[in-house]
Amino acid sequence: MKSLTAFALAALLSVATPSPATAQSAEETAFVLALLRGMNQLSVRFNREVCGFVLRDADGSYSSTKVSWGGAASCASLPLQPGLTTVASWHTHAAWAEGYDGEVPSIQDVEGDMSMGVNGWVSTPGGRLWFVDGRSGALRQVCGRGCLPVDPGFVPEEHGPVPDALSLDGLYARFGRSR
Repeated sequence: MKSLTAFALAALLSVATPSPATAQSAEETAFVLALLRGMNQLSVRFNREVCGFVLRDADGSYSSTKVSWGGAASCASLPLQPGLTTVASWHTHAAWAEGYDGEVPSIQDVEGDMSMGVNGWVSTPGGRLWFVDGRSGALRQVCGRGCLPVDPGFVPEEHGPVPDALSLDGLYARFGRSR
């Protein structure tokens, strides 16, 4: 995802007060898995990222903001209504593309969540689901390749093995960059 997306998400979140980043609950995980089973399939079909925010209401129920459609490598969520409790961001990576390492969250994905102080969820063309800790920048696969709908054109491990977990420094190293 491009840095423009992180900037746009930060600007949008300034309208509502996000919850501090915390570990996800089993209920949140189940909600996100169900949501992204449908969204990943559409994202791959149309080769566009899809994004939004996970919300929690007063009784603890989870929902999502209205879905936003982005491009092949970016997405900006719609403005949040005042008073909503934002738990996390979520987005898909679009269809598999040669030369693009879409099987892990991007540096911009992680740093965008950290700058907003929210956790994040990212699904991939290979059907992986990642959880991003919005405080530490640590990421881990909640479920591996094929747990969500997979792009039929997906080429496994084009950029090498995909680890189960990464630190932000490890992500920088995967992309051949340093902080």
